[in-house]
Amino acid sequence: MARETETEFIALTQRDLERLALTLDAASSVRKRSQLFLWLQGRVQSMVPHELLLFVHGDIARRALAFDHFSSYPLSDADLGEMFDPEAGFAVQAVRTWLERGERPLVVAQDVDEQLHRRFESLLFRFKLTNLAVHGTPSFSGSPASYFIFARMPEPLVPGLVSALDLLMPQLHVVFLRIMSAERPDAGDLARNDALITDRETEILRWVRDGKSNQEIGEILGISPLTVKNHVQKILKKLKVQNRAQAVGKALAMQLIKANPG
Repeated sequence: MARETETEFIALTQRDLERLALTLDAASSVRKRSQLFLWLQGRVQSMVPHELLLFVHGDIARRALAFDHFSSYPLSDADLGEMFDPEAGFAVQAVRTWLERGERPLVVAQDVDEQLHRRFESLLFRFKLTNLAVHGTPSFSGSPASYFIFARMPEPLVPGLVSALDLLMPQLHVVFLRIMSAERPDAGDLARNDALITDRETEILRWVRDGKSNQEIGEILGISPLTVKNHVQKILKKLKVQNRAQAVGKALAMQLIKANPG
C-alpha cells in the first residue's frame, strides 16, 4: 500500500528552484550528444540523482520505438538488448505501468509503494536497478511520445523528486528531440545505410546482442577477433552510434534484429 513520503508533490525549496532555473537555462545550449551527457551528469543530476537513464521514444501502441541510455553504471550488451525488447522488455513494461497509473510521475521504491515495488521486484533484482522513477510526455493516439526511466537513485530519495520530475519533463523531451533530429540521417542516407547493412553484419549484431565478445564471435563464425572488431566498427558507423550497447538498442528499434527469445 502506498504511503505519503517526501517524494510526493511538495513545494520545492528556494535552492531547488535555483537549481531548476540553472538546469533549464543550460538545456538551451545542448545541441550534441556530448553536451547532452554533460547536462545529464551535471544539472539534471542535481535535481534527479541517478546512475542510469533509459530513454524510450515513439508510439508504444504500434511498437514503433527508439531506445537509448545514459549511464555511469555498467550494463552488458545482452542486458540492454533484453531491457529494450520492444515487445515485453523492462523499459516497455515500466512505460506501460506509467500509462496505467495515469501518466503521473511514478516512483518504484519499497518505502514509497510496496505493491508497485513487488510488481517490479524481480526485474529490479535481475538488472540490479535498486529503484526507479518513471515519467514521460502526455500520450495522444498515434503520436510519438518520450519516456524517461531513472534508475539506481540514492536512498533515501531526494525531497521533491516527483515535483522535480514534473517540472523537468517538458525540457527533457525538447532536448532529446533536438538531439534525435540532429542525428537523424536524411532519406538518402537511410537508403544507403539499409543497403550497406550486410548479412554478415546482421549476424554479428545478433551475437553482440547476446553478449558475446569479439573473441567468442570470431570462434563461432570462424573468423579472427580483429575481423569481428572491424565489422563492429562499421556497424557503429552505419547506425550512427557510439558503442555496442547503443548499436543493439538501435538495431532492435529499427527491427534489424529481434530480441533474444531466450
